[in-house]
Amino acid sequence: MNQLAALAQTAPIGSTPGGEFPTLLLSSILWVPTIAAVAILFFPARTDVERDRIKTVAVSGASLALALAVVMWYGFREQFTQFAYDESHPWIKAVGAAYHLGVDGVSMPLVLLATLLFLVAVLASWRVRERLKEYMVLLLLTQTAITGVFAALDYLLLVAFWAMALIGLTLLIAGWGGRRRVPAAWRFFGFTMGAWALLVLAVLIMHFKATAPTFDIGTLHDQVFRGTIGGLLLWLTVAAFGITLAAVPLHGWLLDTVSEAGTPVAILVAGLVVKLGAYGLVRVSLGQFPEPLHRVNTAIMVIGLVSVLWGGLSALGQDNAKRLVAALTVSQMGLVVLAVSSGRQVALDGALLLLFAHGLIVAVLLGVVGLVAERTGTASLAGLGGLAARMPRGAVLGVVGALAALGVPGFVGFTGQLMLLVGSYPSHRTGTMVAVLGLLLGAAALLTMLQRLFFGSLAESHAKVRDAGTLEVGYASGLVFLLVLLGLLPALLIDNINSGVLSLLIRAGA
Repeated sequence: MNQLAALAQTAPIGSTPGGEFPTLLLSSILWVPTIAAVAILFFPARTDVERDRIKTVAVSGASLALALAVVMWYGFREQFTQFAYDESHPWIKAVGAAYHLGVDGVSMPLVLLATLLFLVAVLASWRVRERLKEYMVLLLLTQTAITGVFAALDYLLLVAFWAMALIGLTLLIAGWGGRRRVPAAWRFFGFTMGAWALLVLAVLIMHFKATAPTFDIGTLHDQVFRGTIGGLLLWLTVAAFGITLAAVPLHGWLLDTVSEAGTPVAILVAGLVVKLGAYGLVRVSLGQFPEPLHRVNTAIMVIGLVSVLWGGLSALGQDNAKRLVAALTVSQMGLVVLAVSSGRQVALDGALLLLFAHGLIVAVLLGVVGLVAERTGTASLAGLGGLAARMPRGAVLGVVGALAALGVPGFVGFTGQLMLLVGSYPSHRTGTMVAVLGLLLGAAALLTMLQRLFFGSLAESHAKVRDAGTLEVGYASGLVFLLVLLGLLPALLIDNINSGVLSLLIRAGA
């Protein structure tokens, strides 16, 4: 640790040692989907052949972005006080804003997750026919925006990408989904844009109160905000990110959105939008304001525990399978809030690993639940049952996804939850035990959902339901493979995550 502290004092911030990797790699990951979206604008979409061409271009753009993200992960090295793949270009010189990108162990896994889930979303959208061109363009532009939030090292750039993502998702929810998709879209927009406005206010205050006005995240992290200003900035960011990660009591938008959005968009909302809030809580609330957060860490812990418990209890009472998965997401994000309140390295390592695992898990679960709703015409558990007889492949995927969500050893979710709870225990002993109770409630809800979906007697109206197809089984199996691979070899991500967390805590003086 002493060596790391020395590095924190001497190493330059925001550079890649040796420059052995392309400085435009992150820009390529961000803008390849946008290039594909622009290309799609010029394609006709009248016939099946023309629509298939649009889908092929969309898959190619998302696949190339994922391939570049894998290159990013493979070439990532422990940075300690530095950001890898750093690139910076002047943007709005008059206010000191720059197009500044870079990743560390905190953001790199989330960039990788974003590219993976957007490819899954494009593949899950293969049967979309209505206004396909507009749908794929919005999906690809939203990919650029969400990935951009995780890679941005300038606050003005970050909030610009954030707004772009929320607008794109609002249009996707309102345009393609269930019967009540428009009210759900407006509620999503109202809550998340309200959170965005709070974040913008915090960013502007930091900009004007800094010694030298700037939007650079690295520079502002070295700026200490004390007293009333520090407390105000902390609660502004906690409120903004708490709403975005669906912390109780401002969580209702998530359940409505997931239940009414189309399955691919629901995967993105539950798998990535809440991660924006979790990432901000770690990067900004903890990294930027460690002293004010330490003074109110008990209040932050309570917010996390209420979310964990409510998520588990609410999931037990849900009849709609998609709302049940969304309620479990609230519970999992509550665990992340608990880890942030502890401010401990092991807990934060576990929280970031859990964020990655949860993204994979929710994609599998919502993929299966969405498939059941599409095949049977309902997501109501009361009207389902016995589907394992007609959907054996879908049932296997659902059971495996649920086991991963339960934190069964062998899946990466187990490692993330274990590290998070063990790391949080020294700071919040009673709180950690309460969180375990919330996890048990969630486990009971998941097992109940499986029993009501796939076992028992099969209704006559579902006697001819089709099983999951090759495409659905293919991408879901890939996600399951990653859940097992990282469960057996967590060091593939943990080593890099640990370097980012250590760097953040050192720079924050925590």
